[in-house]
Amino acid sequence: MRTRPPGTGLSRCLLLVLLAVVAATGCRAPGALEDAGAARPVRAHPSPQPLWPDAAAGPAPARPAAVEQQKPAPLPGLALDALTGTDARTPLAADPALGPPERTALAAGCAHCAVRPAQYRDLDGDGRPELLTAVLFDAGPDSPRAVLHVYALRGREVLPVLAVPAAPDFTAETVGADLVVHEPTGPFAETSSTYRWNTDRMVLVDRRIKVLGPGADVSGCLLADACGPLVVLAPTPAPTPVPSAGPAPAAGRTAVPPQDGPARATPVPDGPARDTARPAPTRTR
Repeated sequence: MRTRPPGTGLSRCLLLVLLAVVAATGCRAPGALEDAGAARPVRAHPSPQPLWPDAAAGPAPARPAAVEQQKPAPLPGLALDALTGTDARTPLAADPALGPPERTALAAGCAHCAVRPAQYRDLDGDGRPELLTAVLFDAGPDSPRAVLHVYALRGREVLPVLAVPAAPDFTAETVGADLVVHEPTGPFAETSSTYRWNTDRMVLVDRRIKVLGPGADVSGCLLADACGPLVVLAPTPAPTPVPSAGPAPAAGRTAVPPQDGPARATPVPDGPARDTARPAPTRTR
């Protein structure tokens, strides 16, 4: 009688199971679709829920009609080959839009009048710099005492492309082709106005109020009809001072705080010195 080895039956069973699995799955090509089970439900984003839906809404404000601005007219009687190197008083004296206070400042007829030296920056991107200057003059307490002027050159004609009132202690800078004017509007606030070239003149494109400290009044604006969007930056709170710890007591003395008096140093009796260092092990043979 022939007997089978004990492991032969088990090996055949494992082989049959493996063949059944291969037959069920088949040869799956790379990138084939696979059923990964049920998909997760999609959560809907919350929608606005009005608190008082029956409340009457106010009428929508009417948009102001677009005002067509005329192109700047050339300064009469003035023709230049270039603005670079031109004195600031030259275009100012030929500008018919200057008022009497600025005329007085040009003639040095007041104590605090001044004409800022000309600066030359390319603001319209044509490769030729514009001329920037400012006139400071005395006026009433509620009137601006400075006007910033920008002049551009077209051919040989000089065009006034910006004239904006400013505080007498204003500062200005150019950021690329943008002109940014900074004005202190209070002891803790500063207004920054950005002007940019638009077709044939400089126009206001942004105005921000930066709060530098508590108690700032940002309600005022030099140009009430051209304030534009206002961005208020809240001040960063100052860190609260933390009292520093007192000096550590000297060695051999312990500070004992009394009930109604300053801390007193109480001497600690000196004991015999102890060597706390662990002795090195001695190797024996």
